[in-house]
Amino acid sequence: MMRRIQTGRGLAVPLVFSSLVLGQGCTGELGAEGAARPGGGAASGGTTGEGPRIEDCGSAAGFDAGLTKLRRLTRQQVDNTIRDLFGVEAEAERTLSPDERMGPFYSNAIAPVTSLQVQQAQELAARVARAVEPRMAEIVPCDLAAAADLSCAETFVETFGERAYRRPLEAEEVDALVRLYELGSRDMGAANGFRLVIEAMLQSPSFLYHVEVGEAGTPSALPVPITPFGLAARLSYFLWNTLPDVELFELAASGALADEGIVAQQVQRLLAHPRAATTIASFHMQWLGLTSLVDVSKDPNVYPDFDEALVEEMIEETARFAEYVVREGDGRLETLLTASFGFPGERLERLYGVQRPPGASPGDPVPLDSTQRSGILTLAGFLAKHAHGDQSSPVHRGMIVRENVLCQPIPPPPANVDGAPPTPTEVDSTRERFAQHVADPSCASCHKLIDPPGLAFEHYDAIGAYRTIDGLGPVDATGELIGVREDLAGSFDGAIELTRKLASSSEVAECVSRQWFRFALGRVESQNDVCSIHSLQERLQSSGGDIRALLTQVALSDAFRHVRATAEEN
Repeated sequence: MMRRIQTGRGLAVPLVFSSLVLGQGCTGELGAEGAARPGGGAASGGTTGEGPRIEDCGSAAGFDAGLTKLRRLTRQQVDNTIRDLFGVEAEAERTLSPDERMGPFYSNAIAPVTSLQVQQAQELAARVARAVEPRMAEIVPCDLAAAADLSCAETFVETFGERAYRRPLEAEEVDALVRLYELGSRDMGAANGFRLVIEAMLQSPSFLYHVEVGEAGTPSALPVPITPFGLAARLSYFLWNTLPDVELFELAASGALADEGIVAQQVQRLLAHPRAATTIASFHMQWLGLTSLVDVSKDPNVYPDFDEALVEEMIEETARFAEYVVREGDGRLETLLTASFGFPGERLERLYGVQRPPGASPGDPVPLDSTQRSGILTLAGFLAKHAHGDQSSPVHRGMIVRENVLCQPIPPPPANVDGAPPTPTEVDSTRERFAQHVADPSCASCHKLIDPPGLAFEHYDAIGAYRTIDGLGPVDATGELIGVREDLAGSFDGAIELTRKLASSSEVAECVSRQWFRFALGRVESQNDVCSIHSLQERLQSSGGDIRALLTQVALSDAFRHVRATAEEN
């Protein structure tokens, strides 16, 4: 299937995006590999049998990487990239189909592209091209309208194309786009040719995809270094969620990114930039299942003070808390999970029962009651999202702890199970109503894992307000963790104790390392990535839980700096 765009004179040129992605061979990844399990382990695949073992790490036998996914930009990445290219809003979040998820994170790397998505991309490109056409003189580094030949068009295609494609263009690509400009401008003027070139570039797979290859540009069954421009783009989309800036482009062109020290310096530079604040916040919102917090609703008869304004404060607080800890604070995982401060707005201050210190600015941390709040899992945003409309939810809260914080996947419930929560009453506590889970043999095996960490948060109602009474008696938030390592197993009383246990757990630290790997590369790790994952976990441990050190190690890992496109040797 091939769509065509009009040049203005009834002539047409192929729309390369549709012809490539609708073919049978393009299903969102380069090659095929055994699927990695979202939990602590991963399926094997590729050319290394079962992949390297931890004892191989540090030797030649430990050098490997999982298959590189061919990923489309997410909607937010499209918006950010077009904004940085042109200074206009593409509205991809509103006009493109929802992104896929790889675990908790957005990554368009699995499902084949549909005809609808091709049409949406075409319409977005046309809309943006029309919007920027009047600004041609600002965007083109020479005077297209006054040029007597095609030299200015060629300069424009080469310079702008390098930014749009995040790499230098091949000679054939330059020639094709210059010919398109020539066709479009012949009778309709330079602006029409300019518009068509922009429209074509924004529909190219080189714009719409993370095209990550080795220097040879051919599929490889063994890990090969990613191109310098590919590494620059990986760094930028990892930490800024947009295209590289001038400095990264220059380092790529000079070959300096082959130096691990330069890569580490760039990670620190990117993290220090305000752009990283949004990306750090986005990781935590996705990791903890909070991206749909804006859509949460509550029963107005039970929670009359819950409204859109309160939700907005919850979103802002969670985002600010996460990026403050990682970028401005001590950067430690322990602080993320146990800090007794927050960034509440006026409505949340009332919900928390606190007051902003005199003279404190809106961006400053506000001390919270350390007997009631302990880190990001006790902020109102997390608690309100993972609750029902009329009551708390030990299941929702416990599932996030098990699956996203501990990386322990829980199988779905049997098809015949009624998932509706028990109706709340003024007499029974949540614990009493949900006791049926462990009493029913078909449910008990999973709910013995899920419910205890969820019940730890029973001091918080469905909008995150602290409470001491549930039903006719005091809140019972005790529990015992099973199915975990020795440093985490055992009893606890309430969320404060639980979050402190999580913060000191090696299992949690290793899961967080995995989650950052998945976020950075848009894929779940495989057995071939075991040494890269091990290096992240070691770095987080040796740094005392410093998340910034972890992010640097992600960028220095074999998996991040290499690509592998096929599963078997030819």
